[in-house]
Amino acid sequence: MNIVLQLCANLSIVAEPFLPFTAGKLLKMLNCKPFTWEKAGQSDLLKAGHELGEAILLFEKIENEAIDAQVQRLLDTKKANEAESFHANPQKPDITFDDFSRTDIRVGTIIAAEKVAKTKKLLKLTIDTGIDQRTVVSGIAEYYEPEKIIGQKVSILVNLAPRTLKGIESQGMILMAEDFDGKLCFVAPSETVKNGSEIR
Repeated sequence: MNIVLQLCANLSIVAEPFLPFTAGKLLKMLNCKPFTWEKAGQSDLLKAGHELGEAILLFEKIENEAIDAQVQRLLDTKKANEAESFHANPQKPDITFDDFSRTDIRVGTIIAAEKVAKTKKLLKLTIDTGIDQRTVVSGIAEYYEPEKIIGQKVSILVNLAPRTLKGIESQGMILMAEDFDGKLCFVAPSETVKNGSEIR
């Protein structure tokens, strides 16, 4: 017991520059005044018969909820800093009006959606384009649950050449806005318009 108490007295010395409040609590429990740095390493800092102070908890237990709250606060601060320092990507090279006029972008509605098996990012969407009902494979599964986007208006590039993804033929591409943190958001008209309406 004596050796343990002598070690605690030594810890109050070496901990003081890094953990001053903890060192102070330790000295209060030992019922001692602060020792000078030169005393560190001695085995007789506490003399025989020395009366100890009241024992208290040196460190409080940190509950998981408190840790989670601090981690979330740091993440929120990081996100706010990233948003404040966001810079848009440079403009891509100019295109001609003829280049743009060849794109056929229509308003459509998602009428069915399901996750693509063995993938984390892909959803298989059935979209009413006003021209037809077609399948589009889209990498939005990390941001949207299939059942929650039924009825969602979208902007769809209908004359994009078909492409096979995970064995599914994708017949077009829906337009998404990507935020600074990578989050994807639907690009859709602010008012209700008919499926098949052209975006010019």
